[in-house]
Amino acid sequence: MPYISELLNNEVHDSSDRKVGKLKDILIRPKNGSFSPLEFLVVRTKDGDFRYIPYRFVANFTSSDISLKGLFNTIALAQLPAGQYTYLGRDVLDQQIVDVAGTRVVRVNDLRIGDFEDKMCVLAIDSSFRGILRRLGLERFWFSRPFSVHLIDWRQAQLLGGSGKLQLNTLAEHLSRLHPADMANVVEELDVRYGSGLLASLDEKEAAKVLEEVDPRWQSILVKYLGTEKASKILAQMSTDEMADLIKSFSSEEADTLLSQVGSGKAKTVEKLISYPDNTAGGLMATELVTARPDWTVKQAIEEVRKMSESMRSVGYVYVTNVDGTLVGVVSLRRLLLASPDDKMEALVKPLTLALTLRPYDKVRKIIKLMTKYNLYNAAVLDKNKKLLGVVTIDDVMREMFPYA
Repeated sequence: MPYISELLNNEVHDSSDRKVGKLKDILIRPKNGSFSPLEFLVVRTKDGDFRYIPYRFVANFTSSDISLKGLFNTIALAQLPAGQYTYLGRDVLDQQIVDVAGTRVVRVNDLRIGDFEDKMCVLAIDSSFRGILRRLGLERFWFSRPFSVHLIDWRQAQLLGGSGKLQLNTLAEHLSRLHPADMANVVEELDVRYGSGLLASLDEKEAAKVLEEVDPRWQSILVKYLGTEKASKILAQMSTDEMADLIKSFSSEEADTLLSQVGSGKAKTVEKLISYPDNTAGGLMATELVTARPDWTVKQAIEEVRKMSESMRSVGYVYVTNVDGTLVGVVSLRRLLLASPDDKMEALVKPLTLALTLRPYDKVRKIIKLMTKYNLYNAAVLDKNKKLLGVVTIDDVMREMFPYA
């Protein structure tokens, strides 16, 4: 089974053994999840013209012999028939592809050609350094031996060259089952044009989850490539604390433009969070949380959980507050589910002492000390009047300590 690097620029002979030109490229019509049969050979004649040979007229196709079944003048086409074709040499070699199975981005250094179900097809992508040496004609030398061949099944690869939007939509479908952090890794490894395109092809809620996981150094670059209109729709689906962190990376003018496209209520919340220093409870807290009144029933509280859960990463507690927003206490989700639907929240609530809460300007060191001492996964942030402002989670603290993890 030859590699494409061993085929390109080789001489092509017809059935009379006459040299008709050199192989310059190979055309396929890719179909996702399938090996792609070879459709046409692109041959450059002695006169410099390009002719297209349907693969059914190819007799031999090896690195040492490319020969045709008929006379060149009777089978060669001057014009390519209508259809969406991909040039393996021009459109695939040296391009980025996403290995869907391995959830990573690699470079196409060579392509393996071989027989599958009586059809000559593209079988695999060689992403190894040895593929580069092969193309340079250096594979036969001793120094290539330490480098092994690494082949990726063609059916598990998603091309990004050529007709970008359609391919990115297809890629998004393939990757939609991945954890947002894994999708973020793919976005980071792509060049910014394709990375932003992949985000744009996702559902806005899904794109927001992925963008939250992207390295902070890349987030603002991707947002700029997305454009204000598309970026603002994605930002509107982000949690307020993550959005605030991202907005801080822009100039005042750019931040105002983005916030003007987001709902006024969320924009005001983000502006308030931006006013707090990064390494404080106010700068880390999220304002998306489930609240309930003391006189609510368990049934009402569960309905509130259902309503709010889509905009939250996770729900562990329901925060019981008075009408003026002062915190009464918390009810764990476990206790809520075990209670009777008609029970009142005031009967289930666990009061929180001030020692178990934070103030907006408490530093990260104090937050860590509090969470460690009391084994807390999250801590409520209160103002001086004991009104609930937000919640800091252990995840928020870890992101502050290891922003590029």
